[in-house]
Amino acid sequence: MILLGLICLTLIPNAFIAGLHDVPNAIAIPVRTRALTPPAATRLAAGFNTLGVLLALPLGIYLYTWFEFPQMEPRLLLAVVFSAALALFGWNLFTYLRGMPTSTTHALLAGFLGGTLAAAVVADLDFEQVLAMPWAGAALTLLLSPLAAFGLAYLLVFVAVRFARGEDPDAVNTTSRMTQAVSVGVTSLGTGLQQGQRFSFVLLTALVAAEVDDAQMWLPYAYVGFALMIGAGCLSGGWRIGHTLGHRLVEIDPLRGMVATTSTSALLFIGSLGFALPLSTSLTAASTVIGAGSNQRFTTVHWRQFRRICRYWVLTPIAAGTATAVFTLALSPLLG
Repeated sequence: MILLGLICLTLIPNAFIAGLHDVPNAIAIPVRTRALTPPAATRLAAGFNTLGVLLALPLGIYLYTWFEFPQMEPRLLLAVVFSAALALFGWNLFTYLRGMPTSTTHALLAGFLGGTLAAAVVADLDFEQVLAMPWAGAALTLLLSPLAAFGLAYLLVFVAVRFARGEDPDAVNTTSRMTQAVSVGVTSLGTGLQQGQRFSFVLLTALVAAEVDDAQMWLPYAYVGFALMIGAGCLSGGWRIGHTLGHRLVEIDPLRGMVATTSTSALLFIGSLGFALPLSTSLTAASTVIGAGSNQRFTTVHWRQFRRICRYWVLTPIAAGTATAVFTLALSPLLG
């Protein structure tokens, strides 16, 4: 029960930093192209993120039934979950301070893999059972989603330019900004659905491992807390990452900004609600910005900044997995 309490306490700041980390993915480009003012964008994003978290309860339960850990002593499983939550918070805080849009989903899955491998060493579990867990499907989704987001945004620029050809530039910019304003709500809703799935999966795993009676009964109360903390994080704006996406990564006009934001919202909403896929909001949003921005006569993507972001994307699973494994090994002697 002590471990369960520590996990719950760790999830509270994790929810706040998740909102802080992910809100720029929805508002950076609309604010950059003056589709919305910063206060209006943050309030809109916070409201729809909160709603998305509340709607994600059935998806989180589905994710738990799909992703099962190998049989291990309950306290050891709780140690893995606690270690993953600690590693996730530390990495998300570090990358936010660095202004890097990294993936919370990527870090969480890598943390669970590292922690489970460490638990297998401690408890002498069968490594084949660990490797047989559905890592491949989740990893493949996370790897392919940025490529799909880049390709979709790049191709949709051709369609948008064709429709805008011959139209009044002011009218095109006005329509593009209005569409971006709508996409803030849709993207934030999809982000909330993803965040709700992640946190409910972690909490439900901990509750079941702690042998809490009627574990699913506690989830609705927890969802309210997660939604409020994520909403509070969104209200802060996350401007360190927002400045990277909106100003340092690409020089983008309202039309291409519209393509980037609508591509992100479509992929997240369809992926989260339609297929319950573990998509990364950060990777998807950054990829659509690069895809839309690079489809110009003179490319305006700041490739040095893009390479820097890619390095953090590669480091995310390594850092989260290693940290979780170290924390799990350090906690194991204290489990009695």
